[in-house]
Amino acid sequence: MSARIWTLVALVLVGLGLGSGCTKEKAGEAHAEEAHGEEKHGEEAHADEGLVRLAPEAVRSAALKTEEARQKPLEVGLRVPARVSFAQRGVAQVAARVPGRLASIEVNLGQRVKKGQVLGYLESPELGRARADYLSAATKARVAEDNHRREKELFAKGITSEREMREAESTFVTAQAERNAADGRLHALGLSDAEIAALRGNEHYSSRLSAISPLEGTVVDISGTVGQAVEATTPLFTVGDLTELWVLLDVAEDRVAAVRNGQGVDITLTALPGRRFHGVVAYIGDIVNERTRTVHVRVAVSNQDGALKPGMFAQAEIATATGAEEPAASRLVVPREAVQQVDGRQVVFVPEGPGAYRAVEVRTGATSAREVELVSGIAPGTSVITQGAFILKSELSRESLGGGHSH
Repeated sequence: MSARIWTLVALVLVGLGLGSGCTKEKAGEAHAEEAHGEEKHGEEAHADEGLVRLAPEAVRSAALKTEEARQKPLEVGLRVPARVSFAQRGVAQVAARVPGRLASIEVNLGQRVKKGQVLGYLESPELGRARADYLSAATKARVAEDNHRREKELFAKGITSEREMREAESTFVTAQAERNAADGRLHALGLSDAEIAALRGNEHYSSRLSAISPLEGTVVDISGTVGQAVEATTPLFTVGDLTELWVLLDVAEDRVAAVRNGQGVDITLTALPGRRFHGVVAYIGDIVNERTRTVHVRVAVSNQDGALKPGMFAQAEIATATGAEEPAASRLVVPREAVQQVDGRQVVFVPEGPGAYRAVEVRTGATSAREVELVSGIAPGTSVITQGAFILKSELSRESLGGGHSH
C-alpha cells in the first residue's frame, strides 16, 4: 500500500514538472516572438529615420531643385576683404562752376535723373557781366565782318579806296579778337560750347546758370542749400549710377599670380546676410603698394535692384586654382546649398520618389564659394536637393520633435 502511494505521488510530480516545462517553453516562445516583433518594429523605425515626406502642395511651395554630384576640379576661392564703390565713370560731382548764389534745387535726394537734366539753378552777377560782354563783342564782330566784306566788294569795283578797305579789315580783326576773348571767359566760367551757342541765339543777358547732370543715375547727395554763396569749385550735387558698382580688393602680392581678368568672384556682406552677389575681375593693378604689399583688384558687380551701396564692407572670394594641387585634380562636388547641418551632422537630401527625400550623412572636404567636396556619403551621379534643402532640413527637425509629416 505504501509503495503504491509513493508510485502515484511520483507520477503526479512528473506530470507537474512536464506541465511546468511546457508552460515555460510556451511563455519563452511568446516572449521571443514579442521581442522579435519589437526588433522588427525598431528596424522599420530606423529605416524611416531621416526620411522626409512632403505633400504635393508642399513640394510645389518649396520649389525644390536638384543637381547631380559631379566629379570635377574644385576651384578653391581666395578670400579677401573688400569694399563697395562707385564705378569710375559711374559717378559725377556737379560743382557750381561760377561764383554766385544757389537760387533753386530742382531735384530730390534719391531721385533718378537723366543725362542733361537740370539739378538746380545758380545766380551769378559775374556770369551776367561775362554774358553781356560776350554778346556785345559778338555783335560788334558780326557788324565789323559785314562792313569788311562790303568794303572788299567796293574796293574790287574801284568804288572805295584801299585805305578804307584796310581800316574795315583792322576793325573786323579787333572785334573778332574781343569776341574770342569774351568766349574764352565764358568757357573759363564753366559754360560749354552748346551753352554759349544757345546764348548767342537768344540774345539773353541772364545771370542764371543751370547745374545739369552729366550722366543718367541717382541723386545720392545734395550738399548745397538754397541761398548759399558758392565758389566755382563748390560741390552742389553728386549723381551716381547704381546699376553697376565696383568691389575693390587688395590682394597680397604672393597671391596675385592666381588672379586673372574675367575670373568669377562671389561677394558676401554682413549688412545683407543670406545674399550672395556675383561679379568678375575687371582690372588687376600694375603697382604693388609698398606699405601693405598688396595689389589693387577691381571687380564689376551688377546691382540692378540697388541692394549694394557704395561704402559697404564686404568679403570677396575669387575662384582661383586649387593651390598646390594640380588644377585638373578631380573631386566629387555638390553646390554649397545642398549640404545642411542636422544635429551636428552634415547631410544632403536625396530624392526617393514622389514627395520623399532621404537625409544622407556625408563627410565634406575642401570648399569654394559655390561648391563643396564630398569625401564620402554618396556616389557620383547621385541627385541631391539644392534649392529648398534648408526647407527639408527644417521639416526633418520638426518631425524629430514629434511634429509629424508635412501635409
